[in-house]
Amino acid sequence: MPFSAVQLSQHLDLADQPVKRLWIAYSGGVDSHALLHRCLSLKDELPSLAGVIHIHHGLSSNADQWQQHCEAICEQSGITCHVLQVEVAEGEGLEDSARRARYAAIEACLKPGDAVLLAQHQDDQAETFLLQALRGGGPRGLSGMPVVAQLGSGYLVRPMLDISRQQIMEYAKKHGLQWIEDDSNQDVRFDRNFVRQKIMPMIQQRWPAASRTLARTARHTAGLVKLADDLLLDELEGYTGRHHHTLSVDALKAVTPVKASLLIRAMCFKLALPVPATAHLRELLDKQLHAHSDRQIHINWPGAEIRRYQDDLYFLVSSPLIVDSQWQYEWDGHGELEIPELYGSIRLEANHGGGISEQVIRQGLVIRPRSGGERCKPAGDAHTRDLKTIYQDHHVPPWEREKLPLIYSNNDLIAIADIVICDQAAVSDDRTGFKVIWQSAH
Repeated sequence: MPFSAVQLSQHLDLADQPVKRLWIAYSGGVDSHALLHRCLSLKDELPSLAGVIHIHHGLSSNADQWQQHCEAICEQSGITCHVLQVEVAEGEGLEDSARRARYAAIEACLKPGDAVLLAQHQDDQAETFLLQALRGGGPRGLSGMPVVAQLGSGYLVRPMLDISRQQIMEYAKKHGLQWIEDDSNQDVRFDRNFVRQKIMPMIQQRWPAASRTLARTARHTAGLVKLADDLLLDELEGYTGRHHHTLSVDALKAVTPVKASLLIRAMCFKLALPVPATAHLRELLDKQLHAHSDRQIHINWPGAEIRRYQDDLYFLVSSPLIVDSQWQYEWDGHGELEIPELYGSIRLEANHGGGISEQVIRQGLVIRPRSGGERCKPAGDAHTRDLKTIYQDHHVPPWEREKLPLIYSNNDLIAIADIVICDQAAVSDDRTGFKVIWQSAH
Protein backbone atom coordinates (compact mmCIF):
# COMPACT_ATOMS: atom_id res chain seq x y z
CA MET A 1 0.00 0.00 0.00
CA PRO A 2 1.78 3.20 -1.15
CA PHE A 3 1.06 5.36 1.87
CA SER A 4 3.39 5.63 4.82
CA ALA A 5 3.09 6.88 8.37
CA VAL A 6 4.86 10.06 7.26
CA GLN A 7 2.35 10.64 4.45
CA LEU A 8 -0.59 10.04 6.77
CA SER A 9 0.91 12.40 9.34
CA GLN A 10 1.20 15.05 6.63
CA HIS A 11 -2.52 14.65 5.94
CA LEU A 12 -3.35 14.91 9.64
CA ASP A 13 -1.29 18.09 9.86
CA LEU A 14 -3.80 19.74 7.50
CA ALA A 15 -6.36 19.74 10.32
CA ASP A 16 -6.76 23.03 12.18
CA GLN A 17 -6.25 21.30 15.53
CA PRO A 18 -3.80 18.51 16.47
CA VAL A 19 -5.19 15.01 15.89
CA LYS A 20 -4.62 12.84 18.95
CA ARG A 21 -6.88 9.87 18.29
CA LEU A 22 -7.87 7.95 15.15
CA TRP A 23 -10.97 5.99 14.20
CA ILE A 24 -11.27 3.89 11.05
CA ALA A 25 -14.54 3.72 9.14
CA TYR A 26 -14.82 0.01 8.34
CA SER A 27 -17.54 -1.43 6.12
CA GLY A 28 -15.83 -4.81 5.66
CA GLY A 29 -15.24 -4.19 1.95
CA VAL A 30 -11.84 -4.46 0.34
CA ASP A 31 -11.05 -0.74 0.49
CA SER A 32 -11.74 -0.23 4.19
CA HIS A 33 -10.12 -3.57 5.06
CA ALA A 34 -6.94 -2.55 3.26
CA LEU A 35 -7.01 0.77 5.14
CA LEU A 36 -7.50 -1.02 8.47
CA HIS A 37 -4.70 -3.48 7.76
CA ARG A 38 -2.28 -0.72 6.75
CA CYS A 39 -3.06 1.40 9.81
CA LEU A 40 -2.58 -1.56 12.13
CA SER A 41 0.82 -2.19 10.58
CA LEU A 42 1.75 1.44 11.27
CA LYS A 43 0.05 1.84 14.65
CA ASP A 44 3.30 2.40 16.55
CA GLU A 45 3.97 5.46 14.36
CA LEU A 46 0.43 6.93 14.45
CA PRO A 47 -1.76 8.65 17.02
CA SER A 48 -3.75 6.34 19.27
CA LEU A 49 -6.18 4.02 17.44
CA ALA A 50 -9.56 4.23 19.22
CA GLY A 51 -11.15 1.49 17.11
CA VAL A 52 -13.22 1.04 14.01
CA ILE A 53 -16.71 2.35 13.29
CA HIS A 54 -19.03 0.03 11.39
CA ILE A 55 -22.31 1.50 10.16
CA HIS A 56 -25.27 -0.90 10.05
CA HIS A 57 -27.72 0.70 7.62
CA GLY A 58 -30.16 -2.18 7.67
CA LEU A 59 -30.76 -1.72 3.94
CA SER A 60 -29.54 -5.18 2.92
CA SER A 61 -30.66 -8.61 4.06
CA ASN A 62 -26.94 -9.31 4.51
CA ALA A 63 -26.34 -6.42 6.92
CA ASP A 64 -26.23 -8.63 10.02
CA GLN A 65 -23.73 -10.98 8.36
CA TRP A 66 -21.54 -8.01 7.39
CA GLN A 67 -21.58 -6.81 10.98
CA GLN A 68 -20.55 -10.27 12.22
CA HIS A 69 -17.73 -10.37 9.65
CA CYS A 70 -16.42 -6.97 10.76
CA GLU A 71 -16.58 -7.92 14.44
CA ALA A 72 -14.68 -11.15 13.73
CA ILE A 73 -11.93 -9.35 11.78
CA CYS A 74 -11.57 -6.77 14.53
CA GLU A 75 -11.37 -9.45 17.20
CA GLN A 76 -8.62 -11.20 15.24
CA SER A 77 -6.81 -7.87 14.81
CA GLY A 78 -7.12 -6.86 18.46
CA ILE A 79 -9.05 -3.66 17.80
CA THR A 80 -12.45 -2.57 19.10
CA CYS A 81 -15.38 -2.59 16.69
CA HIS A 82 -18.07 0.01 17.39
CA VAL A 83 -21.28 -0.86 15.52
CA LEU A 84 -23.65 2.05 14.91
CA GLN A 85 -27.14 1.29 13.66
CA VAL A 86 -28.74 4.08 11.64
CA GLU A 87 -32.14 4.70 10.12
CA VAL A 88 -32.16 5.98 6.57
CA ALA A 89 -34.79 8.69 6.12
CA GLU A 90 -37.43 8.33 3.46
CA GLY A 91 -38.28 11.06 0.98
CA GLU A 92 -34.74 11.67 -0.32
CA GLY A 93 -32.61 9.72 -2.75
CA LEU A 94 -31.46 6.53 -1.05
CA GLU A 95 -27.78 7.27 -1.69
CA ASP A 96 -27.96 10.76 -0.16
CA SER A 97 -30.09 9.61 2.76
CA ALA A 98 -27.70 6.78 3.61
CA ARG A 99 -24.70 9.11 3.34
CA ARG A 100 -26.29 11.71 5.64
CA ALA A 101 -27.21 9.06 8.20
CA ARG A 102 -23.72 7.58 8.04
CA TYR A 103 -21.92 10.88 8.60
CA ALA A 104 -24.32 11.93 11.36
CA ALA A 105 -23.59 8.69 13.23
CA ILE A 106 -19.83 9.12 12.81
CA GLU A 107 -20.00 12.76 13.91
CA ALA A 108 -21.66 11.72 17.17
CA CYS A 109 -18.60 9.56 17.98
CA LEU A 110 -16.00 12.25 17.45
CA LYS A 111 -14.54 14.34 20.24
CA PRO A 112 -12.08 17.23 19.92
CA GLY A 113 -8.76 15.83 18.71
CA ASP A 114 -10.42 12.87 16.92
CA ALA A 115 -10.21 12.01 13.24
CA VAL A 116 -11.92 9.22 11.34
CA LEU A 117 -10.07 7.70 8.37
CA LEU A 118 -12.15 6.93 5.28
CA ALA A 119 -11.12 4.52 2.54
CA GLN A 120 -12.25 6.54 -0.49
CA HIS A 121 -9.63 6.35 -3.20
CA GLN A 122 -8.56 7.76 -6.54
CA ASP A 123 -11.27 6.03 -8.56
CA ASP A 124 -13.92 7.25 -6.12
CA GLN A 125 -12.60 10.77 -6.58
CA ALA A 126 -12.81 10.48 -10.37
CA GLU A 127 -16.38 9.20 -10.11
CA THR A 128 -17.27 12.08 -7.80
CA PHE A 129 -15.86 14.58 -10.30
CA LEU A 130 -17.95 13.08 -13.12
CA LEU A 131 -21.11 12.96 -11.02
CA GLN A 132 -20.70 16.59 -10.01
CA ALA A 133 -20.10 17.62 -13.61
CA LEU A 134 -23.21 15.75 -14.77
CA ARG A 135 -25.27 17.37 -12.02
CA GLY A 136 -24.06 20.84 -12.93
CA GLY A 137 -21.87 21.22 -9.86
CA GLY A 138 -19.89 24.43 -9.51
CA PRO A 139 -16.17 24.71 -8.74
CA ARG A 140 -16.64 23.46 -5.18
CA GLY A 141 -18.45 20.36 -6.40
CA LEU A 142 -15.81 19.75 -9.07
CA SER A 143 -13.17 19.90 -6.33
CA GLY A 144 -14.28 16.43 -5.32
CA MET A 145 -13.68 15.07 -1.84
CA PRO A 146 -11.14 16.92 0.32
CA VAL A 147 -8.31 15.04 1.97
CA VAL A 148 -9.27 16.61 5.31
CA ALA A 149 -12.63 18.06 6.30
CA GLN A 150 -14.10 19.04 9.63
CA LEU A 151 -16.96 16.94 10.96
CA GLY A 152 -18.49 18.16 14.20
CA SER A 153 -15.78 18.23 16.86
CA GLY A 154 -13.38 16.13 14.78
CA TYR A 155 -12.19 15.53 11.25
CA LEU A 156 -12.69 13.30 8.23
CA VAL A 157 -9.39 12.23 6.67
CA ARG A 158 -9.05 10.41 3.35
CA PRO A 159 -5.46 9.15 3.09
CA MET A 160 -5.99 7.04 -0.07
CA LEU A 161 -7.22 9.60 -2.62
CA ASP A 162 -4.00 9.16 -4.61
CA ILE A 163 -4.26 5.35 -4.58
CA SER A 164 -6.16 3.48 -7.30
CA ARG A 165 -8.68 0.71 -6.84
CA GLN A 166 -6.28 -1.66 -8.63
CA GLN A 167 -3.45 -0.86 -6.19
CA ILE A 168 -5.77 -1.50 -3.25
CA MET A 169 -6.85 -4.85 -4.72
CA GLU A 170 -3.24 -5.88 -5.27
CA TYR A 171 -2.40 -4.98 -1.68
CA ALA A 172 -5.39 -6.95 -0.35
CA LYS A 173 -4.46 -10.06 -2.33
CA LYS A 174 -0.79 -9.81 -1.37
CA HIS A 175 -1.69 -9.82 2.34
CA GLY A 176 -4.44 -12.44 2.07
CA LEU A 177 -7.19 -10.14 3.33
CA GLN A 178 -10.77 -11.35 3.55
CA TRP A 179 -13.51 -8.94 2.66
CA ILE A 180 -17.20 -8.82 1.87
CA GLU A 181 -18.81 -7.87 -1.42
CA ASP A 182 -21.81 -5.56 -1.22
CA ASP A 183 -24.24 -6.78 -3.86
CA SER A 184 -25.83 -3.33 -4.03
CA ASN A 185 -22.63 -2.02 -5.66
CA GLN A 186 -23.77 -3.72 -8.85
CA ASP A 187 -27.16 -1.99 -8.87
CA VAL A 188 -26.93 0.61 -11.66
CA ARG A 189 -30.13 2.31 -10.51
CA PHE A 190 -27.81 4.27 -8.22
CA ASP A 191 -25.94 7.07 -9.98
CA ARG A 192 -22.50 6.26 -8.62
CA ASN A 193 -22.82 2.59 -9.54
CA PHE A 194 -23.95 3.55 -13.05
CA VAL A 195 -20.88 5.79 -13.47
CA ARG A 196 -18.63 3.07 -12.03
CA GLN A 197 -20.06 0.11 -13.93
CA LYS A 198 -21.06 1.68 -17.25
CA ILE A 199 -19.37 5.02 -17.89
CA MET A 200 -15.87 4.70 -16.41
CA PRO A 201 -15.00 1.44 -18.23
CA MET A 202 -15.81 3.10 -21.57
CA ILE A 203 -13.77 6.17 -20.71
CA GLN A 204 -10.82 4.09 -19.49
CA GLN A 205 -10.89 2.02 -22.64
CA ARG A 206 -10.11 5.19 -24.61
CA TRP A 207 -8.10 6.99 -21.89
CA PRO A 208 -6.52 4.37 -19.58
CA ALA A 209 -5.27 6.99 -17.09
CA ALA A 210 -8.68 8.67 -16.81
CA SER A 211 -9.14 8.03 -13.08
CA ARG A 212 -5.77 9.53 -12.28
CA THR A 213 -6.22 12.57 -14.54
CA LEU A 214 -9.80 13.28 -13.38
CA ALA A 215 -8.69 13.04 -9.75
CA ARG A 216 -5.83 15.41 -10.57
CA THR A 217 -8.27 17.85 -12.18
CA ALA A 218 -10.36 17.74 -9.02
CA ARG A 219 -7.24 18.49 -6.97
CA HIS A 220 -6.34 21.47 -9.18
CA THR A 221 -9.90 22.79 -8.91
CA ALA A 222 -9.78 22.40 -5.13
CA GLY A 223 -6.64 24.52 -5.04
CA LEU A 224 -8.34 27.33 -6.97
CA VAL A 225 -11.44 27.10 -4.78
CA LYS A 226 -9.27 27.35 -1.67
CA LEU A 227 -7.58 30.45 -3.07
CA ALA A 228 -10.94 32.03 -3.92
CA ASP A 229 -12.29 31.13 -0.47
CA ASP A 230 -9.34 32.80 1.25
CA LEU A 231 -9.81 35.98 -0.80
CA LEU A 232 -13.57 36.05 -0.24
CA LEU A 233 -13.26 35.38 3.49
CA ASP A 234 -10.98 38.41 3.75
CA GLU A 235 -13.55 40.45 1.81
CA LEU A 236 -16.58 39.27 3.83
CA GLU A 237 -15.84 41.76 6.58
CA GLY A 238 -16.90 44.60 4.30
CA TYR A 239 -20.31 43.02 3.77
CA THR A 240 -21.24 41.89 7.27
CA GLY A 241 -24.50 42.98 8.86
CA ARG A 242 -25.05 44.35 12.35
CA HIS A 243 -25.18 40.93 13.97
CA HIS A 244 -23.01 37.84 14.24
CA HIS A 245 -23.10 35.47 11.25
CA THR A 246 -25.01 37.88 9.00
CA LEU A 247 -24.46 39.72 5.73
CA SER A 248 -25.93 43.12 4.96
CA VAL A 249 -28.80 42.98 2.49
CA ASP A 250 -28.06 46.50 1.22
CA ALA A 251 -24.39 45.65 0.72
CA LEU A 252 -25.27 42.53 -1.29
CA LYS A 253 -27.73 44.49 -3.43
CA ALA A 254 -24.96 46.93 -4.32
CA VAL A 255 -22.77 44.28 -6.02
CA THR A 256 -23.33 42.09 -9.07
CA PRO A 257 -25.38 38.90 -8.65
CA VAL A 258 -22.25 36.86 -9.38
CA LYS A 259 -20.31 38.46 -6.55
CA ALA A 260 -23.29 38.33 -4.20
CA SER A 261 -23.58 34.61 -4.94
CA LEU A 262 -19.88 34.09 -4.18
CA LEU A 263 -20.15 36.03 -0.92
CA ILE A 264 -23.13 33.95 0.20
CA ARG A 265 -21.30 30.73 -0.61
CA ALA A 266 -18.22 32.04 1.23
CA MET A 267 -20.29 32.77 4.34
CA CYS A 268 -21.67 29.22 4.24
CA PHE A 269 -18.12 27.90 3.91
CA LYS A 270 -16.98 30.06 6.84
CA LEU A 271 -19.77 28.72 9.05
CA ALA A 272 -19.30 25.10 7.86
CA LEU A 273 -22.85 25.07 6.45
CA PRO A 274 -23.89 23.09 3.37
CA VAL A 275 -23.65 25.33 0.33
CA PRO A 276 -27.01 26.18 -1.30
CA ALA A 277 -27.76 24.90 -4.76
CA THR A 278 -27.85 27.29 -7.71
CA ALA A 279 -31.67 27.23 -7.68
CA HIS A 280 -31.74 28.43 -4.07
CA LEU A 281 -29.29 31.24 -4.82
CA ARG A 282 -31.29 32.31 -7.85
CA GLU A 283 -34.48 32.40 -5.77
CA LEU A 284 -32.73 34.54 -3.16
CA LEU A 285 -30.93 36.94 -5.48
CA ASP A 286 -33.52 37.34 -8.24
CA LYS A 287 -36.74 37.43 -6.23
CA GLN A 288 -36.37 37.86 -2.51
CA LEU A 289 -33.32 40.01 -1.88
CA HIS A 290 -34.89 43.03 -3.58
CA ALA A 291 -38.27 42.65 -1.88
CA HIS A 292 -39.52 45.24 0.59
CA SER A 293 -37.63 45.17 3.89
CA ASP A 294 -40.80 44.15 5.76
CA ARG A 295 -41.02 40.92 3.79
CA GLN A 296 -39.67 37.83 5.48
CA ILE A 297 -37.04 35.94 3.52
CA HIS A 298 -36.67 32.24 4.17
CA ILE A 299 -34.60 30.02 1.90
CA ASN A 300 -33.84 26.55 3.21
CA TRP A 301 -31.98 23.51 1.94
CA PRO A 302 -30.78 20.31 3.66
CA GLY A 303 -28.85 21.25 6.79
CA ALA A 304 -29.08 25.06 6.52
CA GLU A 305 -31.29 28.05 5.95
CA ILE A 306 -31.09 31.79 5.26
CA ARG A 307 -33.48 34.29 6.85
CA ARG A 308 -33.77 38.05 6.71
CA TYR A 309 -34.57 40.49 9.49
CA GLN A 310 -34.33 44.19 8.75
CA ASP A 311 -31.05 44.66 6.84
CA ASP A 312 -29.42 41.46 8.08
CA LEU A 313 -29.28 38.17 6.21
CA TYR A 314 -28.88 35.39 8.80
CA PHE A 315 -27.10 32.10 8.03
CA LEU A 316 -28.43 29.33 10.24
CA VAL A 317 -28.30 25.62 10.88
CA SER A 318 -31.73 24.18 10.10
CA SER A 319 -33.70 24.09 13.35
CA PRO A 320 -36.36 21.55 14.24
CA LEU A 321 -39.86 22.88 14.76
CA ILE A 322 -40.89 23.45 18.37
CA VAL A 323 -44.12 21.52 18.81
CA ASP A 324 -44.48 21.40 22.60
CA SER A 325 -45.57 24.70 24.16
CA GLN A 326 -47.16 23.24 27.32
CA TRP A 327 -44.10 22.84 29.51
CA GLN A 328 -42.59 24.52 32.53
CA TYR A 329 -39.70 23.89 34.93
CA GLU A 330 -39.37 24.82 38.59
CA TRP A 331 -35.80 25.92 39.34
CA ASP A 332 -33.82 27.01 42.38
CA GLY A 333 -31.35 28.94 40.24
CA HIS A 334 -28.44 26.61 41.00
CA GLY A 335 -26.44 24.78 38.35
CA GLU A 336 -27.48 24.59 34.73
CA LEU A 337 -31.05 23.85 33.71
CA GLU A 338 -31.49 21.96 30.44
CA ILE A 339 -34.58 22.91 28.44
CA PRO A 340 -34.87 20.25 25.73
CA GLU A 341 -38.09 21.78 24.35
CA LEU A 342 -36.06 24.86 23.34
CA TYR A 343 -32.86 22.95 22.52
CA GLY A 344 -30.84 24.94 25.06
CA SER A 345 -29.83 25.49 28.67
CA ILE A 346 -29.99 28.31 31.20
CA ARG A 347 -27.86 29.25 34.20
CA LEU A 348 -27.22 32.21 36.49
CA GLU A 349 -23.90 33.95 37.01
CA ALA A 350 -23.00 36.41 39.78
CA ASN A 351 -22.72 39.96 38.48
CA HIS A 352 -21.78 43.06 40.47
CA GLY A 353 -24.01 46.03 39.75
CA GLY A 354 -26.87 44.31 37.93
CA GLY A 355 -28.95 41.19 37.47
CA ILE A 356 -31.72 39.40 39.33
CA SER A 357 -31.71 39.91 43.07
CA GLU A 358 -30.80 36.98 45.29
CA GLN A 359 -33.98 37.54 47.32
CA VAL A 360 -36.15 36.94 44.26
CA ILE A 361 -34.20 33.81 43.36
CA ARG A 362 -34.68 32.39 46.87
CA GLN A 363 -38.44 32.58 46.36
CA GLY A 364 -38.08 30.02 43.57
CA LEU A 365 -38.14 30.37 39.82
CA VAL A 366 -40.36 28.93 37.11
CA ILE A 367 -39.23 28.72 33.48
CA ARG A 368 -41.85 28.50 30.76
CA PRO A 369 -42.42 29.53 27.13
CA ARG A 370 -44.20 32.53 25.72
CA SER A 371 -47.97 32.17 25.62
CA GLY A 372 -49.12 35.68 24.67
CA GLY A 373 -49.98 38.90 26.47
CA GLU A 374 -46.80 39.04 28.60
CA ARG A 375 -45.52 42.47 29.62
CA CYS A 376 -42.36 43.67 31.35
CA LYS A 377 -40.86 46.94 32.54
CA PRO A 378 -37.17 46.51 31.73
CA ALA A 379 -34.81 47.52 34.54
CA GLY A 380 -34.00 51.21 34.29
CA ASP A 381 -36.81 51.86 31.82
CA ALA A 382 -39.70 54.22 32.53
CA HIS A 383 -42.33 52.24 30.61
CA THR A 384 -43.88 48.79 30.65
CA ARG A 385 -43.85 47.14 27.24
CA ASP A 386 -45.20 44.02 25.62
CA LEU A 387 -42.78 41.31 24.48
CA LYS A 388 -43.08 42.16 20.79
CA THR A 389 -41.89 45.71 21.43
CA ILE A 390 -39.04 44.52 23.66
CA TYR A 391 -37.93 42.03 21.02
CA GLN A 392 -38.02 44.72 18.35
CA ASP A 393 -36.04 47.11 20.56
CA HIS A 394 -33.37 44.43 21.00
CA HIS A 395 -33.43 43.38 17.32
CA VAL A 396 -34.47 39.80 18.07
CA PRO A 397 -35.51 38.13 14.78
CA PRO A 398 -39.11 36.84 14.71
CA TRP A 399 -38.08 33.18 14.27
CA GLU A 400 -36.00 33.33 17.47
CA ARG A 401 -38.71 34.75 19.71
CA GLU A 402 -40.56 31.52 20.36
CA LYS A 403 -37.27 29.84 21.29
CA LEU A 404 -36.53 32.09 24.28
CA PRO A 405 -37.37 31.03 27.83
CA LEU A 406 -39.30 33.34 30.16
CA ILE A 407 -38.39 33.42 33.86
CA TYR A 408 -41.08 33.87 36.53
CA SER A 409 -41.14 34.27 40.29
CA ASN A 410 -44.46 34.15 42.18
CA ASN A 411 -46.23 34.20 38.80
CA ASP A 412 -44.56 37.51 37.90
CA LEU A 413 -42.43 37.73 34.78
CA ILE A 414 -38.96 38.77 35.96
CA ALA A 415 -36.68 38.11 32.95
CA ILE A 416 -36.78 37.35 29.25
CA ALA A 417 -33.94 34.89 28.59
CA ASP A 418 -30.69 36.89 28.67
CA ILE A 419 -32.25 39.93 26.97
CA VAL A 420 -33.84 41.95 29.79
CA ILE A 421 -34.51 41.74 33.51
CA CYS A 422 -37.79 43.21 34.65
CA ASP A 423 -37.52 46.16 36.99
CA GLN A 424 -39.16 44.62 40.06
CA ALA A 425 -36.59 41.76 40.16
CA ALA A 426 -33.43 43.76 39.43
CA VAL A 427 -30.79 44.75 41.97
CA SER A 428 -29.55 48.30 42.31
CA ASP A 429 -26.35 49.38 40.58
CA ASP A 430 -24.10 48.92 43.63
CA ARG A 431 -25.22 45.43 44.62
CA THR A 432 -24.42 41.96 43.36
CA GLY A 433 -27.12 40.24 41.36
CA PHE A 434 -27.26 37.32 38.98
CA LYS A 435 -27.28 37.68 35.22
CA VAL A 436 -28.96 35.10 33.01
CA ILE A 437 -26.82 33.01 30.64
CA TRP A 438 -28.94 31.42 27.90
CA GLN A 439 -27.22 29.00 25.52
CA SER A 440 -29.08 27.68 22.52
CA ALA A 441 -27.88 24.70 20.50
CA HIS A 442 -29.49 26.19 17.37
